[in-house]
Amino acid sequence: MIRRNDPLALLAIAAGTAMGIFACIAPTDIPYTAQMRLLLFLVPMGTLVLLMYLAGPAAFVAVTRTHVVVANPLVRYSVPRSLVDGVGGIVRLSIELRVSGHSPIPIAALIPGVGGPHRLTLAGYRRRFNGITALLDDTPATLMAGTMVRRYRYVHLVLLAVDVLALVAMVLYVSTDPLTRT
Repeated sequence: MIRRNDPLALLAIAAGTAMGIFACIAPTDIPYTAQMRLLLFLVPMGTLVLLMYLAGPAAFVAVTRTHVVVANPLVRYSVPRSLVDGVGGIVRLSIELRVSGHSPIPIAALIPGVGGPHRLTLAGYRRRFNGITALLDDTPATLMAGTMVRRYRYVHLVLLAVDVLALVAMVLYVSTDPLTRT
């Protein structure tokens, strides 16, 4: 299995978690209620951590005897090994799984999630490309018939929806708070 361990995303997750915990437990002179402190500090930090999780370790690619699983942050593909035609796309600075009878599947785990795809040099892309081809070559294949399965990652979609609702609730609550009115 290859998981996207983007150092910038992991650093932002660690910093956002620490800042959120500190903001919730640190004594302060701000005359806000506990709910206001939670909304003003915890919701933005939670948003940062969630987005950096999706830009980082949420993406992975796994190769088993029977399937290649490409889990991008919001969509997961399960492709039988018999349908895999190889890996390609290094020329366009993206790495894709070629599947017979289907359009290529981008492998997000091999592309940096924070800072864009231009953070890597061509040698970095070549190293990642060689890593996935070696994983495909080294894992023994048990060919079986089947079709490609594309599923949404519902837990990630629900987390995003809850986060958007929390951000809306934060804005509505802050806009109705008597301390913010002048």
